[in-house]
Amino acid sequence: MYKAAIFDMDGTILDTITDLKDSTNHALKVNGHRCDYNVRDAARFFGSGVKVAMARALATEAGYSDDEVDLIGVETSYEGDEAELVAVINSFEEWYPDHCDEKTKPFEGVIEAINYLRSKGIRTAVVSNKMHEAAVILADRYFPGIFEYVQGVDDKIRRKPNPDATLRILELMGIDQDEAVYIGDTEVDIKTAHNAGLKCISVDWGFRNRKFLESARANLICSDMEALVAAITK
Repeated sequence: MYKAAIFDMDGTILDTITDLKDSTNHALKVNGHRCDYNVRDAARFFGSGVKVAMARALATEAGYSDDEVDLIGVETSYEGDEAELVAVINSFEEWYPDHCDEKTKPFEGVIEAINYLRSKGIRTAVVSNKMHEAAVILADRYFPGIFEYVQGVDDKIRRKPNPDATLRILELMGIDQDEAVYIGDTEVDIKTAHNAGLKCISVDWGFRNRKFLESARANLICSDMEALVAAITK
Protein backbone atom coordinates (compact mmCIF):
# COMPACT_ATOMS: atom_id res chain seq x y z
CA MET A 1 0.00 0.00 0.00
CA TYR A 2 1.28 3.45 -0.88
CA LYS A 3 1.92 5.99 1.87
CA ALA A 4 0.93 8.98 -0.26
CA ALA A 5 -1.35 9.63 -3.23
CA ILE A 6 -0.81 12.80 -5.24
CA PHE A 7 -3.69 13.75 -7.51
CA ASP A 8 -4.04 15.88 -10.58
CA MET A 9 -7.11 18.14 -10.36
CA ASP A 10 -8.80 18.86 -13.73
CA GLY A 11 -10.33 15.72 -15.18
CA THR A 12 -9.13 13.55 -12.30
CA ILE A 13 -10.94 14.65 -9.14
CA LEU A 14 -12.96 17.57 -10.55
CA ASP A 15 -15.10 17.85 -13.67
CA THR A 16 -13.94 21.35 -14.61
CA ILE A 17 -14.17 21.18 -18.37
CA THR A 18 -17.31 23.29 -18.87
CA ASP A 19 -15.97 26.19 -16.80
CA LEU A 20 -12.63 25.93 -18.61
CA LYS A 21 -14.44 25.98 -21.95
CA ASP A 22 -16.57 28.97 -21.00
CA SER A 23 -13.60 30.95 -19.68
CA THR A 24 -11.57 30.12 -22.77
CA ASN A 25 -14.33 31.37 -25.05
CA HIS A 26 -14.68 34.52 -22.94
CA ALA A 27 -10.95 35.27 -23.14
CA LEU A 28 -10.97 34.73 -26.89
CA LYS A 29 -14.14 36.77 -27.44
CA VAL A 30 -12.93 39.89 -25.63
CA ASN A 31 -9.80 39.81 -27.78
CA GLY A 32 -11.67 39.41 -31.07
CA HIS A 33 -10.98 35.73 -31.75
CA ARG A 34 -13.06 32.68 -32.50
CA CYS A 35 -15.06 31.90 -29.36
CA ASP A 36 -17.33 28.94 -30.10
CA TYR A 37 -15.24 26.04 -28.81
CA ASN A 38 -17.03 23.11 -27.17
CA VAL A 39 -16.04 20.88 -24.26
CA ARG A 40 -14.37 18.38 -26.57
CA ASP A 41 -12.16 21.15 -27.94
CA ALA A 42 -11.36 22.39 -24.44
CA ALA A 43 -10.38 18.90 -23.32
CA ARG A 44 -7.82 18.82 -26.14
CA PHE A 45 -6.51 22.28 -25.31
CA PHE A 46 -5.99 21.77 -21.57
CA GLY A 47 -3.60 19.57 -19.62
CA SER A 48 -0.40 21.60 -19.91
CA GLY A 49 -1.50 24.86 -18.33
CA VAL A 50 -3.21 28.06 -19.45
CA LYS A 51 -0.50 29.32 -21.83
CA VAL A 52 -0.50 26.10 -23.82
CA ALA A 53 -4.31 25.91 -23.82
CA MET A 54 -4.70 29.43 -25.18
CA ALA A 55 -1.97 28.80 -27.76
CA ARG A 56 -3.78 25.67 -28.93
CA ALA A 57 -7.05 27.59 -29.24
CA LEU A 58 -5.41 30.31 -31.34
CA ALA A 59 -3.62 27.71 -33.44
CA THR A 60 -6.92 25.96 -34.13
CA GLU A 61 -8.41 29.27 -35.25
CA ALA A 62 -5.37 29.79 -37.50
CA GLY A 63 -5.97 26.48 -39.26
CA TYR A 64 -3.39 24.21 -37.65
CA SER A 65 -4.16 20.51 -38.04
CA ASP A 66 -5.27 18.52 -34.99
CA ASP A 67 -1.87 16.82 -34.82
CA GLU A 68 -0.07 20.16 -34.99
CA VAL A 69 -2.27 21.59 -32.24
CA ASP A 70 -1.66 18.60 -29.98
CA LEU A 71 2.12 19.03 -30.27
CA ILE A 72 2.07 22.63 -29.03
CA GLY A 73 3.57 22.69 -25.56
CA VAL A 74 4.88 19.15 -26.01
CA GLU A 75 7.29 19.19 -28.94
CA THR A 76 6.64 22.55 -30.58
CA SER A 77 5.80 26.14 -29.65
CA TYR A 78 3.04 28.41 -30.92
CA GLU A 79 4.38 30.49 -33.79
CA GLY A 80 1.59 33.05 -33.98
CA ASP A 81 1.45 36.61 -32.70
CA GLU A 82 2.98 36.57 -29.20
CA ALA A 83 1.23 39.79 -28.16
CA GLU A 84 -2.15 38.32 -29.07
CA LEU A 85 -1.36 35.17 -27.11
CA VAL A 86 -0.36 37.18 -24.04
CA ALA A 87 -3.55 39.24 -24.26
CA VAL A 88 -5.72 36.11 -24.35
CA ILE A 89 -3.79 34.52 -21.47
CA ASN A 90 -4.20 37.67 -19.38
CA SER A 91 -7.93 37.78 -20.09
CA PHE A 92 -8.32 34.14 -19.07
CA GLU A 93 -6.32 34.58 -15.88
CA GLU A 94 -8.32 37.67 -14.91
CA TRP A 95 -11.68 35.98 -15.55
CA TYR A 96 -11.28 32.35 -14.50
CA PRO A 97 -10.67 32.63 -10.72
CA ASP A 98 -14.04 34.36 -10.31
CA HIS A 99 -15.83 31.88 -12.59
CA CYS A 100 -14.00 28.62 -11.92
CA ASP A 101 -16.77 26.90 -9.97
CA GLU A 102 -19.96 27.87 -11.79
CA LYS A 103 -20.45 24.44 -13.38
CA THR A 104 -17.55 22.51 -11.86
CA LYS A 105 -18.28 19.50 -9.67
CA PRO A 106 -16.40 16.56 -8.15
CA PHE A 107 -16.56 13.31 -10.05
CA GLU A 108 -19.04 10.89 -8.50
CA GLY A 109 -17.55 9.00 -5.58
CA VAL A 110 -14.24 10.86 -5.50
CA ILE A 111 -14.72 12.50 -2.10
CA GLU A 112 -15.68 9.19 -0.51
CA ALA A 113 -12.73 7.47 -2.21
CA ILE A 114 -10.18 10.00 -0.97
CA ASN A 115 -11.62 9.98 2.54
CA TYR A 116 -11.34 6.19 2.53
CA LEU A 117 -7.67 6.45 1.54
CA ARG A 118 -7.10 8.88 4.38
CA SER A 119 -8.82 6.51 6.81
CA LYS A 120 -6.18 3.95 5.84
CA GLY A 121 -3.41 6.39 6.71
CA ILE A 122 -2.62 7.36 3.11
CA ARG A 123 -1.65 11.01 2.84
CA THR A 124 -3.09 13.03 -0.02
CA ALA A 125 -2.13 16.11 -2.03
CA VAL A 126 -2.85 17.84 -5.34
CA VAL A 127 -0.37 18.94 -8.01
CA SER A 128 -2.07 20.67 -10.92
CA ASN A 129 -1.24 22.72 -14.00
CA LYS A 130 -4.20 24.90 -13.07
CA MET A 131 -3.53 28.46 -11.91
CA HIS A 132 -2.52 28.15 -8.26
CA GLU A 133 -5.16 30.63 -7.11
CA ALA A 134 -7.93 28.65 -8.81
CA ALA A 135 -6.58 25.31 -7.57
CA VAL A 136 -6.72 26.53 -3.97
CA ILE A 137 -10.22 28.01 -4.43
CA LEU A 138 -11.58 24.74 -5.81
CA ALA A 139 -9.82 22.54 -3.25
CA ASP A 140 -11.23 24.64 -0.42
CA ARG A 141 -14.68 24.65 -2.02
CA TYR A 142 -15.04 20.94 -2.77
CA PHE A 143 -12.42 19.18 -0.61
CA PRO A 144 -12.10 21.18 2.62
CA GLY A 145 -9.49 19.67 4.91
CA ILE A 146 -8.92 16.64 2.68
CA PHE A 147 -5.57 17.48 1.06
CA GLU A 148 -2.42 18.28 3.01
CA TYR A 149 -0.99 20.27 0.12
CA VAL A 150 -2.46 21.86 -3.00
CA GLN A 151 -0.08 23.22 -5.60
CA GLY A 152 -0.93 24.82 -8.92
CA VAL A 153 1.21 26.84 -11.31
CA ASP A 154 2.57 30.23 -10.29
CA ASP A 155 5.65 32.34 -10.93
CA LYS A 156 7.78 30.07 -8.73
CA ILE A 157 6.48 26.66 -9.81
CA ARG A 158 7.13 25.25 -13.25
CA ARG A 159 4.25 23.43 -14.88
CA LYS A 160 4.06 19.68 -15.21
CA PRO A 161 5.61 17.47 -16.51
CA ASN A 162 8.39 19.18 -14.56
CA PRO A 163 8.53 17.24 -11.27
CA ASP A 164 9.43 20.15 -8.96
CA ALA A 165 6.06 20.51 -7.22
CA THR A 166 5.59 16.77 -6.81
CA LEU A 167 9.05 16.26 -5.35
CA ARG A 168 8.67 19.27 -3.06
CA ILE A 169 5.45 17.87 -1.60
CA LEU A 170 7.05 14.47 -1.01
CA GLU A 171 9.94 16.22 0.72
CA LEU A 172 7.53 18.10 2.99
CA MET A 173 5.73 14.84 3.76
CA GLY A 174 8.97 12.98 4.40
CA ILE A 175 7.97 10.26 1.95
CA ASP A 176 10.21 8.58 -0.64
CA GLN A 177 9.25 8.33 -4.31
CA ASP A 178 8.75 4.56 -4.16
CA GLU A 179 6.20 5.06 -1.37
CA ALA A 180 3.98 7.41 -3.38
CA VAL A 181 1.80 7.27 -6.48
CA TYR A 182 0.62 9.97 -8.88
CA ILE A 183 -2.92 9.85 -10.26
CA GLY A 184 -3.98 11.73 -13.38
CA ASP A 185 -5.97 11.69 -16.59
CA THR A 186 -3.53 12.84 -19.29
CA GLU A 187 -0.20 12.08 -20.92
CA VAL A 188 1.24 15.04 -19.00
CA ASP A 189 0.50 13.23 -15.74
CA ILE A 190 2.20 10.08 -16.98
CA LYS A 191 5.30 12.11 -17.82
CA THR A 192 5.15 13.97 -14.51
CA ALA A 193 5.15 10.74 -12.55
CA HIS A 194 8.01 9.37 -14.63
CA ASN A 195 10.07 12.53 -14.18
CA ALA A 196 9.47 12.45 -10.42
CA GLY A 197 10.33 8.76 -10.13
CA LEU A 198 6.79 7.76 -9.10
CA LYS A 199 4.41 5.08 -10.28
CA CYS A 200 1.41 6.48 -12.14
CA ILE A 201 -2.22 5.44 -12.15
CA SER A 202 -4.18 6.88 -15.07
CA VAL A 203 -7.95 7.41 -15.06
CA ASP A 204 -10.05 7.44 -18.22
CA TRP A 205 -13.01 9.56 -17.10
CA GLY A 206 -11.24 12.89 -17.70
CA PHE A 207 -9.66 14.76 -20.61
CA ARG A 208 -8.19 11.67 -22.33
CA ASN A 209 -9.88 8.37 -23.13
CA ARG A 210 -8.49 4.88 -22.58
CA LYS A 211 -7.25 4.50 -26.16
CA PHE A 212 -5.26 7.72 -25.92
CA LEU A 213 -3.80 6.79 -22.53
CA GLU A 214 -2.77 3.39 -23.86
CA SER A 215 -0.99 5.12 -26.75
CA ALA A 216 0.77 7.30 -24.16
CA ARG A 217 2.05 4.09 -22.51
CA ALA A 218 0.02 4.29 -19.33
CA ASN A 219 1.07 1.54 -16.94
CA LEU A 220 -2.32 1.17 -15.27
CA ILE A 221 -5.68 2.66 -16.24
CA CYS A 222 -8.70 2.76 -13.93
CA SER A 223 -12.26 3.36 -15.11
CA ASP A 224 -14.00 3.79 -11.75
CA MET A 225 -13.30 4.85 -8.17
CA GLU A 226 -13.45 1.31 -6.81
CA ALA A 227 -10.65 0.21 -9.12
CA LEU A 228 -8.64 3.32 -8.28
CA VAL A 229 -8.91 2.77 -4.53
CA ALA A 230 -7.96 -0.88 -4.96
CA ALA A 231 -4.88 0.06 -7.00
CA ILE A 232 -3.70 2.56 -4.38
CA THR A 233 -4.31 0.32 -1.37
CA LYS A 234 -3.15 -3.04 -2.72
